[in-house]
Amino acid sequence: MIFQMQEGYLILGEGDWQDRSVNMLAANHLPVRGANIVITREPLPAGIGYADYLINQKSLLAKELAKYTLLAENKETLHEQQAHFLELSWENQGTTMRQMIMVVDLGGNVLNITASMLGEPDEMSRTELLAAMKSFKPGPAPRAKEGAAK
Repeated sequence: MIFQMQEGYLILGEGDWQDRSVNMLAANHLPVRGANIVITREPLPAGIGYADYLINQKSLLAKELAKYTLLAENKETLHEQQAHFLELSWENQGTTMRQMIMVVDLGGNVLNITASMLGEPDEMSRTELLAAMKSFKPGPAPRAKEGAAK
């Protein structure tokens, strides 16, 4: 099995390999401090459906984050994939954090796309991060046409 990464690829032997990687993309060009998107992957536990997973995750956030406030929540569809959007704020060592989380149901697996910012985001930063999150499409990216500018 070939495992593709941005930097290259690995050839993995036979067996049950699961992608449990974490990707962090820093958005240094945005005005809001600390802007980034983190992508995590995890399988749904046996006997737990997507709806139950969401209930559990929201409960964990409320319990574990200091001064947690849920600002927005709604169901989404990202290119035919069921998803759920949460926007929240909380405090981390006296600093207000703002996060937008897109939880994508991949049928037995969940993809969490989380945009984080320090403080109150400006509209440009929030809009650009949210657009990036909503652009998720399952499967491989389209290949560039030969001879096209890169």
